[in-house]
Amino acid sequence: TDRLAAPADDFFALAASFFQVLFEKEPFMYDGSRAKERGLNWEGVEREQYPTIAAFLEQATNPDPDQRFASAAKAKAALSPPSATEAESADESVDEERPARRENEVSHLRDLLQSYPGSRWGNSETRGLDTAFAAQTYVETPLEDALRGDILLREVRLVVLCGNAGDGKTALLQHLARGLGFEVRDSSERILEQRMDDGLTVRMNLDGSASWEGRSADDLLDEFLGPFQQGVPEEDLVHLLAINDGRLLEWIERVESEAGTPLTQALYDLLNGEEPATESHIRFVSLNQRSLVGSVLPSEGRIDTGFLEDLLDSLYGKEKAPQIWEPCETCSAQDRCEVRRAMRRFGPKGLPSMVSDGERTRARQRLFEMLQAVHLRGETHITVRELRAALVYILFGVHFCSDYHNGADDRLPYWDRAFAPESPGRQGEVLQELIRFDPALEAHPKIDRQLLRDATGGLESTRRAYLESARRRAYFEWGEDRIAKIAADRHALGLAQAQHYREFSSLPIGERDDLCRRLCAGIARLESLPPQALDRSDVVPLRITPRTPTETAFWVEKPLTRFRLEADLPAEGLHRLHRQAFLIYRYRRGGEERLRLGADLFHLLLELSDGYQLGDVSTDDTFAHLSIFVQRLVREDDRKVLAWNPMQDEAIYKVSAEIVGGDGADVQQQMIIRRQEETENGE
Repeated sequence: TDRLAAPADDFFALAASFFQVLFEKEPFMYDGSRAKERGLNWEGVEREQYPTIAAFLEQATNPDPDQRFASAAKAKAALSPPSATEAESADESVDEERPARRENEVSHLRDLLQSYPGSRWGNSETRGLDTAFAAQTYVETPLEDALRGDILLREVRLVVLCGNAGDGKTALLQHLARGLGFEVRDSSERILEQRMDDGLTVRMNLDGSASWEGRSADDLLDEFLGPFQQGVPEEDLVHLLAINDGRLLEWIERVESEAGTPLTQALYDLLNGEEPATESHIRFVSLNQRSLVGSVLPSEGRIDTGFLEDLLDSLYGKEKAPQIWEPCETCSAQDRCEVRRAMRRFGPKGLPSMVSDGERTRARQRLFEMLQAVHLRGETHITVRELRAALVYILFGVHFCSDYHNGADDRLPYWDRAFAPESPGRQGEVLQELIRFDPALEAHPKIDRQLLRDATGGLESTRRAYLESARRRAYFEWGEDRIAKIAADRHALGLAQAQHYREFSSLPIGERDDLCRRLCAGIARLESLPPQALDRSDVVPLRITPRTPTETAFWVEKPLTRFRLEADLPAEGLHRLHRQAFLIYRYRRGGEERLRLGADLFHLLLELSDGYQLGDVSTDDTFAHLSIFVQRLVREDDRKVLAWNPMQDEAIYKVSAEIVGGDGADVQQQMIIRRQEETENGE
């Protein structure tokens, strides 16, 4: 089970046993597989003949543990026939205390499903804020407020928003337009214009990559950017442009081939991440650098997830959520509705909940943690469109209310929709990336034994499927204290292949010296070295690979103090969460060597430092840059190396090439070999 032992568990076992004895059939067996989450299998049983016992057995084995009998008194009351007075009183108040359940529907759920591209209900959302649902679920960031102020104060004259399709460029401009008093228009309008009360003219091109009204995109860009070609325009105007990076580069190259201008040079520099020297009136915003799943706040020592919190609340309806989801409380399908199950754990305050505020916060943190892992890995850029689609799929699935009323049999709980590769309707890069982080891909003996206590018997394949789903559920629903009590490690149950992602994400706000030491230890253990080399403190041994195989191991040592670790944070002004870090080595004679670390390489090096062994990685692209980094560091000390031979396994020798006489062209060198204890430690 995924809960601590409770009286309800005893009634569950008792009821299941009675069911099997009375009706001579397995209580939870469906088509040869045990499925306790579906409740008792009454097929072939005339349950109408046993109204009291049937009600008792169903409540005792309810798939929702909170709906089972919490005490012997309540169980006894369910089996005891009420007195005439009590029965009469109950009949009079039944409508008041227990509203009749109906096949209710929530229209807002259909809007949510239509925002997921893989939904069979269609995808009514096009782009920008063209639909009411898109406008209702838009979440403002500090960027919009900053741009609005800079525009009105004329501190910026040209705003260029770049990024991938789905990054929210068009929606951002439409939101800004509404805030500046523009008439509400669809994105198909392309060019918007408004004259402010103080005489400032604001123009927006909602999609600089597209043609409009018979005019090509190049013609529109030439006209739109024309006033800025030679610098700050004389007219009192501000232009805002949304365009994809590649399309902007094409326009720059075309104009440059005809006659370059200060504007094209400035935009080219900005596209390449360089600051132009003079074009301070241009605000270039690359939404590729924006992180929607978390933002590092070094001054506060934390990672802010305010955008995700607001987006989640907006998907549920924000302050209107209680009214939107009220039909669920009297719906006949509520006990088997996976939308309601997720809502009662992740929904905003004000909605009916099955958990405490602390458990709700924990579940949301776990949801955000797995999305941050996708960002940190750096293989997928999470756009607004992809993020919203992934959240809709995980929390709301692909089924509408009518599907639950009709008994859809392919519905999965939210924890399986988050990770299971076979989940129906799964599509999108974010959801595909989440499969590699599936908690079911790893194992922990103590945790798995605890989970399997509720899956005794049955086929091995059924037990394995149960355990996979149970691990995913426990990832979301178990608190750190419970994990620590069972596994003696509060971080024992986490994302697969991502045990060190938490440390990677906290690089800008945490202590980096110890991490730097551990990374260096991982590099040292990448290739086989004798224990004497690895046991030396305050130095990093780097093995030299000879051209011909030899039993003797050669290596050089680098002072640990010459290494430092830095996170590669994007420029300020956006939600910032790094995807890479740098391990930097300072040469003895000046200059630096930098090793770029992604989250995967960071994780693998820390695993090595903890003693894990890897297979042959010599051809792995993950280690290509690491190999070059080590080779360059080794060259700094190629005239002085350390050696070890198994024939004298307790001794380390220092091998050096030293000048022993002569001058000029007659300089003579001699190879000197000494035992390490005969030389000075270090350099």
